Amino acid sequence: MDNLTHGLLGLTIGALRRPDGGPGKNLPFSSTDKAVLVASFVAAELPDLDNFLPAANPVMHALHAHRGLSHALAFAPVWALLATALACLIFRGARRLPAFGFALAAVLFAHIASDLWTGWGTRAWLPFSDARLSLDITSVVDPFFTLPLIVAAGWALARRRQWRSALIVGLAISSAYLGFRTVSRAALLDRIERSYPEAGRVEVFPALLSASLWRYVAVLPEGYAAGAVPIFGDIREQRRIPFSQPLPEELIDNSTVDEALAWARLPLISVQESERGSQTVEIADLRYHLGGAPTLSIVIEVDADGRTIDARLERGGSTAEILERWRSSR
Repeated sequence: MDNLTHGLLGLTIGALRRPDGGPGKNLPFSSTDKAVLVASFVAAELPDLDNFLPAANPVMHALHAHRGLSHALAFAPVWALLATALACLIFRGARRLPAFGFALAAVLFAHIASDLWTGWGTRAWLPFSDARLSLDITSVVDPFFTLPLIVAAGWALARRRQWRSALIVGLAISSAYLGFRTVSRAALLDRIERSYPEAGRVEVFPALLSASLWRYVAVLPEGYAAGAVPIFGDIREQRRIPFSQPLPEELIDNSTVDEALAWARLPLISVQESERGSQTVEIADLRYHLGGAPTLSIVIEVDADGRTIDARLERGGSTAEILERWRSSR
């Protein structure tokens, strides 16, 4: 998820703790009350410090450096300790155990879990497994999930004596939306599987800026079938695409190409050779498609010795072009 959502979700997790004043006595805050809220908010943001890690190229940064060990379950206590230390340094006399407990919950649920339920996913089992895990329930940016948290935070600021109730209500609404998305995806997955009985695999993904429309890909014996499906409406197949030819062995040995292949769950691969002996590899992933055409691909230029010359992510055009494709695909 985006950083705004991480932080607000962490704050609401901190609000689940009953203040030291007890029910109906939310103000004034004790030092521990303040430390819990600050530690929860900070802990929910800390894993994304890996955005500042160096990498060989933008592709390796996006696929390897980001959402790596910093987003692993095994590393969560480290972030919780750092957030607790900072909060208790600011609020002297605060009890460390409540601050640490809620900071740990914020790392696990407000950051790692919320990245896990997006289409991009995360590698939560590092360092024991490099598997990329994704529940495909929401997009990385989902305003329908985030908006209740924003409204709740505004309500808490405006009505400070109701701050805790406001944040908990916002969390409840966002959680209900997440549950609705989970149930919807399961139902649509079943519908699509029945529509493509010959498919070896079917995947369903969140559609951009929509609470009711989803995208799907069915892996058929001869290639992919890509389309869109609303919660209430007919399945609309938009395109059939044959499988790509396998890459030459010398390209697979390139670390950036290897990382891109590990990232792409439904890959479309093309290779072009230049006159100077280099090769340009484009690896697109059909889980990001509009109208059956991919919108996100990785382009890697490899020299004759198998070394990366250039590597970049391509988003399928400008923002205006993508929005136009999105409107036409609905």
